[in-house]
Amino acid sequence: MKNTEEQFYAIVAPGFESVCADELKSRLQVPVSIEHGGVTFHGKLRELYLANLWSRCASRIVVRLGDFNCRDFPTLYRKAVRLPWGRFLKPGTAIDVRTTCRQSRLNHSGRIGQTISEAIGKALGTPVSQQDTPFRQQILVRLDNDHCQISIDSSAERLHRRGYRQQMTPAPLRETLAAGCLLQCHWNGDSDFLDALCGSGTLAIEAAMIAGELAPGRQRVFAFQHWPGYRGNLWQSLLHEAKRQQRTPSITITASDQDEQAIHAARTNAKAAGVDQWIHFEQCPYQQQHSSGPHGLWLSNPPYGERLQQSQTTPQLLQALHTHFDANFSGWHGAMILPHPLRGVPAPQLQFRNGGLPVALYPLHQPAP
Repeated sequence: MKNTEEQFYAIVAPGFESVCADELKSRLQVPVSIEHGGVTFHGKLRELYLANLWSRCASRIVVRLGDFNCRDFPTLYRKAVRLPWGRFLKPGTAIDVRTTCRQSRLNHSGRIGQTISEAIGKALGTPVSQQDTPFRQQILVRLDNDHCQISIDSSAERLHRRGYRQQMTPAPLRETLAAGCLLQCHWNGDSDFLDALCGSGTLAIEAAMIAGELAPGRQRVFAFQHWPGYRGNLWQSLLHEAKRQQRTPSITITASDQDEQAIHAARTNAKAAGVDQWIHFEQCPYQQQHSSGPHGLWLSNPPYGERLQQSQTTPQLLQALHTHFDANFSGWHGAMILPHPLRGVPAPQLQFRNGGLPVALYPLHQPAP
């Protein structure tokens, strides 16, 4: 890939588009455009690398290769073969074509994928590899009302795979969703944090990474590192720059749960993330937790009774949490990730899906202005 300006697209879980747009705009210092399910921005290799290294809530960063109208396979082949595949694929690279079709004449995903593969082989002068290799470059093809959009993935594994999740407990929360909820709550690491129903510790770990200015992508490998134009010196420079920005948090970050296995999982994962020294772990029920300072955020993703060992319904649980929060966390913000919709509770701050289930971020209390 030449170091020319390209159009990039950050794929985001629906509901988190604005949060992702804000973090990309702040980190990259470029204009962004919000769409349903993602954020569009422009830049060069530096911006592409930085987006993968630093985005806390994007799922993938892709490069837009082409947009064109298409109603038959000869047209698809002819227009696809003209795209600049040589800037992103070395000859012989194995590919994986992912296709989605909606209200289009071309709706056979298998044949679409085969046509794209043949076009790439023609453009590169050699057929694409069919071998089962550790790395397969993902190509995204979207057909909507006979309009074809082709993108190439720069991230490889989804960005929520930070590399630290070693153990899980019931009702796990994806890392990108956890970070997105923290950012949605406007928490930036300058005040205390508590997850009193921590499970495997994802929220506390992401909070520690924000407080310590740790780049979420610092421990992993990306698809762009396999591209012909990969600039290793630039990537290493950005990694060194990210390391220089790291800091030791001066706040209290607490992860607690009454389940012993949950605390063990949270400790294990935090150690893998390199933040265990910044998190205070406690095995106790949430009713024993009190504020650690004058200001902070309590954010939890409770398993809706599994670890609470209670017969409460979710609204009853939320009310119990609200009562404890009001009595013991004056000056704090609080929120819970719970099934959506719920009746008789405050309107949620954010709605999204976790593990295929509709959930929402419900406020516990907002301090008076």
